[in-house]
Amino acid sequence: MGFYDYLILMRPHQWYKNALVFLPLMFGRVENFDAWLAFVLNGLPVLLFGFGVLCAVSSAGYIFNDIVDEEKDAAHPEKRKRPLPSGQASRSNALVLAAILMVGGLAVAWLQDAAFLLMVGLYIINSQLYNWKLRNYAIIDVCVIAVGFIIRAIAGTFLIDQPFTSWLVIGVFFVALVLGFGKRKNELQLLGEDAPLHKPVFTRYNETMLDHGIAMSATWVVMFYALYCYENYRATLETQPVMMTVPIVAGLVMRYVHLVYIGSDVGRKPHLAIKDKGIVIGGILFFIVLLVTLFFYADIYDFLYNLFPPFFPPIIP
Repeated sequence: MGFYDYLILMRPHQWYKNALVFLPLMFGRVENFDAWLAFVLNGLPVLLFGFGVLCAVSSAGYIFNDIVDEEKDAAHPEKRKRPLPSGQASRSNALVLAAILMVGGLAVAWLQDAAFLLMVGLYIINSQLYNWKLRNYAIIDVCVIAVGFIIRAIAGTFLIDQPFTSWLVIGVFFVALVLGFGKRKNELQLLGEDAPLHKPVFTRYNETMLDHGIAMSATWVVMFYALYCYENYRATLETQPVMMTVPIVAGLVMRYVHLVYIGSDVGRKPHLAIKDKGIVIGGILFFIVLLVTLFFYADIYDFLYNLFPPFFPPIIP
């Protein structure tokens, strides 16, 4: 029993979900790149703080969950390797660690901002409702996970005093549904007929149902992102053609769905997506195209127009 075992018990590989707290930085409405960069640099410190708080309380929740599910996890082909069922961590020490993380996270959140503390409290309630009861109900289980994603994103808007919109809520919700249904699809592939023994909810799921859930959610992710881009930038599409990022988002979603259907571990462990070249390249391309279309497109177009005026008609701001 060492430090590493208790670190694994905290599941740092799941902390990527808390990165949603940074999402408000991506789409803050600013006039130019310098203003956006200043916006990011000003907001980053407090969002890093929020990220740390969410990591602490989410890790506490994971530990509490592992304590409750120790016997079930011991019979699972992958989860039996976790610190508690494998005997690498003691139950009492795990409980103390969870309590410290939970109390510490709440205390620090309280010192920072009352609205943020409220969101952290809602996240804890949501996750514990899922762990204790709601994970046993098909569809509801995935929706509850999606609500947890939304709470994280909204918490970020409170930290940097930015309004959250229905676009943020809906977009995050459907991305979470894709991940949730994809995870269950992969778990069903892995566990087969024994799946209900490990998760009772699999008595209510089947592959056809999950296929429909993945397809529907993935379609809505792309559609709502396209609607968001059009609604928010339709008055400036000539100079800020953010719609150019929509095909990239569609490609990223399709790549993830493809990995789920071929049985990749990415379905059960989305954090492994950073090891997939297609997703990494697509993510980098999305960020570059987003920045270019938001802040540099007009300048680039004007440069090309001056070089080749017959091929590039002047744009109307």
